[in-house]
Amino acid sequence: MSSTSAMLPLLAAVALVLYRAVRLSPSAGSKVGAVLALLAGIAPAVWVMAARGVSPKVVVGYGVLFFLGSVLLKWALHLAVLSSGVHPHVGPVVGGVVQGVVSSACEMGVALVALGLVLPSLGFWQVFGFGAGAAATEALMMAMMKNPHAGTAVGEHVATQVAKLHEAPVWLGAALPLVERSIATTDHIACRGLVAAGVASGRLWPTAFAFLAFAATDGFAWYCLGRRWEFAKPVVAAKLYGPLALLAVSCAFAWGFAM
Repeated sequence: MSSTSAMLPLLAAVALVLYRAVRLSPSAGSKVGAVLALLAGIAPAVWVMAARGVSPKVVVGYGVLFFLGSVLLKWALHLAVLSSGVHPHVGPVVGGVVQGVVSSACEMGVALVALGLVLPSLGFWQVFGFGAGAAATEALMMAMMKNPHAGTAVGEHVATQVAKLHEAPVWLGAALPLVERSIATTDHIACRGLVAAGVASGRLWPTAFAFLAFAATDGFAWYCLGRRWEFAKPVVAAKLYGPLALLAVSCAFAWGFAM
């Protein structure tokens, strides 16, 4: 089976999710934002298979499956421990730290198992594809989910801000989803690249850098939600996404340095 034919199920899934996301988006800005966000999450996976010849088995096989495994682990811990035993009883600072550490331990821990035991000898573009598969899967999931925090106080705040974003100028409604998903995609690929570099070289610091950066990313995002930051406002969005973009770019540079 050629790489092109192997990508057809992925492209079909993208088309269906894109249709649903655009159909359910209530404003022009949010429709454009849904398209751009999904493209930002999917494009690296499609490109690395089509242009670099990376096997779909690595991208839509291992990349997707190991990411889903980490998400299921994180979801189980959230339901069993965080949602009832931690977050209702702590403030946004402690909650952000706990959320970040748990999220990073799940995703980077599963990536370490995958890249250290199952796929220990991947080249640069194969590792890129492995991370791109994770990023594409999350982009599809986010496009399908209305509010991942529904039923919580944080979820109510997210719903309020999303509603305000639908009423915002078209450029803002289009730009923020693109920025958020571009940062997340870079983070997924670069952090998994750092884990792979640590495994290949036997050095600790690349894996530690990935763990800490991923924890800081998810922890800071949770802190901002806990503090009820109004991210539908451009100035507040810059305060939110600026540090997250810096973390993602730092991971990309660190990966290059670690190779």
